[in-house]
Amino acid sequence: MMKWWKRQRRRWLMRNADVHIVSFPKCGRTWLCLMIAKALEFHYGVTVENPLKLRRFRRRIPGLPLIVQHHDGGPEFRRVEELEQDKSLYAGKKVLFLVRDPRDVTVSAYFQKTKRNINFEGTMKEYVYHPVGSIATNIAFYNIWARNRNLPETFVLMSYEKLHADARGELRRAMELIGVSDISDETLDRAVEACSFDQMRKLESTNALGSKRLAPRDAGDETTYKTREGKVGGYTDHLDPEEVAYIDRMIDEQLDPLYADYKSEHAAHG
Repeated sequence: MMKWWKRQRRRWLMRNADVHIVSFPKCGRTWLCLMIAKALEFHYGVTVENPLKLRRFRRRIPGLPLIVQHHDGGPEFRRVEELEQDKSLYAGKKVLFLVRDPRDVTVSAYFQKTKRNINFEGTMKEYVYHPVGSIATNIAFYNIWARNRNLPETFVLMSYEKLHADARGELRRAMELIGVSDISDETLDRAVEACSFDQMRKLESTNALGSKRLAPRDAGDETTYKTREGKVGGYTDHLDPEEVAYIDRMIDEQLDPLYADYKSEHAAHG
């Protein structure tokens, strides 16, 4: 009964949300959402239980839109041909689509599936070529959204790499999307600092938020943390040149030009 109720509630939230924060898994969505939560806390002087559920702020802040964050159908468990192509659900909505270099996503997803969720058995090399949820699925998911980006009322493309380079500026873009445009740079800086890698790791190691979303599977094993490395281009430490070349070729030949920064002529290989 509880599972049925959760599914129904989930469907209601998806239909009625004003703002959707969408990403393929392992693109930094938890980091972005916690920065948004901290910015709301500091700007309005309110707190909520489990701030990672951004929808809860609506109860405390009059006029705030209903915000949901999700992976749009669990693409990490799907083959390319199983991905949902129809995005009519998002017509008239506001969508923030968060992306990350597919090379880094692949590595991070491997650790997620072998160290946290334990739903893949195999080596990193095997995962790169795996048909379910790996690089092929990631590219196809990005491409589906590129084709549908004109469907929402507002579509904001944001990248993990730009968040690293200019966290305050990108956080301001996110806040403006949800209708909070009068927030100060000082407040944004406070939110960014509160969500630095070290602070995120501290929150996770103590499970300070009481959320499975930000808690290690094994506090003594760094590879089981969600905040595992927090690096841009860290894939070079984990992928062999053969796998990098394969992913480069996939990106160059298949990835939509909307994500041109990830093409091999632009991407830095460390």
